[in-house]
Amino acid sequence: MLESGREYKAFLRLTLIGFLAGGVGCCSCLNPVEPPPEIAVQSCRELPRYCRDHVYVFFMNGIDPVNYGNLTGIREYVDTLGFHKTYYGQVYHVGYFADEIERIHKEEPDAHFVLVGFGCGARKIRCLADRVSAEGVSVDLMVHLDGKLPDGMGLENGPVMGTIRDSNSSSPANAGPWLFGNPTHHQTVEMLGEQLMHIACTIPVMEPPEPEQLPFPREEPTPKPVKRQLPSHYGEWDFLKPARDRVHLQHEDQRTGGGFSG
Repeated sequence: MLESGREYKAFLRLTLIGFLAGGVGCCSCLNPVEPPPEIAVQSCRELPRYCRDHVYVFFMNGIDPVNYGNLTGIREYVDTLGFHKTYYGQVYHVGYFADEIERIHKEEPDAHFVLVGFGCGARKIRCLADRVSAEGVSVDLMVHLDGKLPDGMGLENGPVMGTIRDSNSSSPANAGPWLFGNPTHHQTVEMLGEQLMHIACTIPVMEPPEPEQLPFPREEPTPKPVKRQLPSHYGEWDFLKPARDRVHLQHEDQRTGGGFSG
């Protein structure tokens, strides 16, 4: 039994912390994400893998320790479509995401980047886009899920997509399509998939270099057979001797062999 109100409050705090720590991700079932239709999966899978693998999607969650917004479910939706280069983090991962984007941009100049933020993370991705823009990296799409909408834009008809440019900034990262909507609304995730597919279609396919082909072997004519010469009784240089000496030697050979008589 607790003896004082101070101990009782401390007990409640520890109980709440334990509940939140043990219940991370337990509320994602409250906002389920339906799997993409088969026709959408086939359309994305028909794109060359080179194009899909050069679209990097960074998901930044807000203050949502129990994953109520189910941003991880949206990440799985994107992965099912065939876009496997994804990152997931919290609002304090802005620096890490910026370093990763800059590293990828240096290693793969033709890489494209999409930033997806939920709640507080939707506002943090703007800071992330400004940071990488200063390093010469352009962001193709920034997606605000349940974030603060600009004036004149609402969610009465589902997700809204628009182009926003700040009056005091003209950097590429601050001018581009922004998507707003309920995180797990089927129109929101479908529109996100369509935008990823559109970005992948703009990436030219780099064919691997063809191996160097050796020239075809030339067909040489078959050499004619050489008749083998029989050994001669004459020396190798006898043809240089006078003709009478050759005749005399020939007569001596015939006598030796019994060719002459008398």
